[in-house]
Amino acid sequence: MRTLLSHRSYSWLRVSSAVATLAVVLLLYIVLDAQARRSWWAVSSSFRARPTNPFTAADLDQHLDITEWGEMGRRVKKLSQWAQILIKHPSADHTAFQDTLVLHFPFLAGTEASIYTPWSSPINRSFPSHTGIITCVGSNNFRMAGHLIASLRLVHNSQIPIEIAYAGDEDLDPDSRAFLQSLDPELSFIDLLDLYPAAGHDLVRSGWAMKPFALLASSHPQAILVDADAVFLTNPESIFEENAGLARTGTLFFHDRAARGGDGHRRLWLSKQIRAAGIPPSRHLTRRSLFYSGAAYYEADSGVVALDKSRPSVLLGLMFACWMNTKNVRDEVTYRVFHGDKETFWVAAELSSVEYFFQPWYAGTMGTITTAEGEGQDQPPDLAVDKVEINGGIYEDKSKVDKGFAQMTHYWVGEIEAETANIRLTGLTSTQPQHQWYWRPGSVSCLRETGVKVIPDDIQRTIERIEKEAGRVDELAMQ
Repeated sequence: MRTLLSHRSYSWLRVSSAVATLAVVLLLYIVLDAQARRSWWAVSSSFRARPTNPFTAADLDQHLDITEWGEMGRRVKKLSQWAQILIKHPSADHTAFQDTLVLHFPFLAGTEASIYTPWSSPINRSFPSHTGIITCVGSNNFRMAGHLIASLRLVHNSQIPIEIAYAGDEDLDPDSRAFLQSLDPELSFIDLLDLYPAAGHDLVRSGWAMKPFALLASSHPQAILVDADAVFLTNPESIFEENAGLARTGTLFFHDRAARGGDGHRRLWLSKQIRAAGIPPSRHLTRRSLFYSGAAYYEADSGVVALDKSRPSVLLGLMFACWMNTKNVRDEVTYRVFHGDKETFWVAAELSSVEYFFQPWYAGTMGTITTAEGEGQDQPPDLAVDKVEINGGIYEDKSKVDKGFAQMTHYWVGEIEAETANIRLTGLTSTQPQHQWYWRPGSVSCLRETGVKVIPDDIQRTIERIEKEAGRVDELAMQ
């Protein structure tokens, strides 16, 4: 009986051991299978998310003529999408992207370590703010740049960083740089010929064309391009937070004067490029633009342009605008279609499907009023105004500074985008505003118009302080 019980116990132990072994094997299988599934999921997810070149070999082999702005816009949109992926995967190899970028924009060769881009490491420079101003200054307008610096620092009490862009000593000589530095020891200077080693041909004696290159060169992700002769009526340093359109789109453009009706050539040319880009015209063009409706000859003024370059699509659009201002492209296309650089910023955004924002008012004017033969109001100074700044300098005539500063007692605000009631047709194919702009010798723009208003006292006091500081700068410059 004892032997039988022992045998049965032994058999039960063997069965129990076998069951336990099987359970362990099953458990290991489940665990290992789960781990394998997780590993495969991780690998497959990584593969699916891995940054890939959206350009086909046919894209890269296809010769792109400098007149094909629409096709270039389509490619810039692809580059923007690629850049977005690289930002999400910072450890990914950027070589193919950088090579493709330089292939389309050769002026970027040699700039990878010196220009801010959101898809690569930030520049090793520290500023108290992500926002900064950059202005192009030459030896012929350094005094007006001094006015700008003095007004920002001493009238508006702004500490916004200011960068001065120039194209070599021939453009802004060392003495002029030293003078500006004496006004503000914190100024930074950027020699664009050094920053863009492959773009000397594009930048030497380039004039307006230098401006988008300067904006791209700014060390600040949120950068404000300002003409040296701009006069700010308010402190601009909080504009990225306070302007809703800029905060939403990362772009802020200002309109030029709606001085005369547009010709069909410009609009038809742009419409053709939009179709070539494979996109419909933006809501801005179809609903708000006086230029695209034929009611105004110009759309934009580039005296002030604000961009948030931390947004890849905005930065790639800026690179596109630089391309439009390279020497070959501007000589053959840009300057034949448009007046200088000023339309290229928003056109680049339009063709690469980037939403952009215009301050809704077309430019007005500030100055004094006279009555000429009972024909309304006449405003002589060459000053374009919006709600933020005056473009044209503080002089009565900046080509003849001995005439002194302009008298400014009244202002008139230009058309608003959506208002077309005051625009009249003058024919089947052309339109023009009712407002009567005309020119005096010395490129002085004047306006006959009703609705002119007296400048408010607080703005008048600001202008007086700006003139006082400008006078001090001029005295220092003559020493």
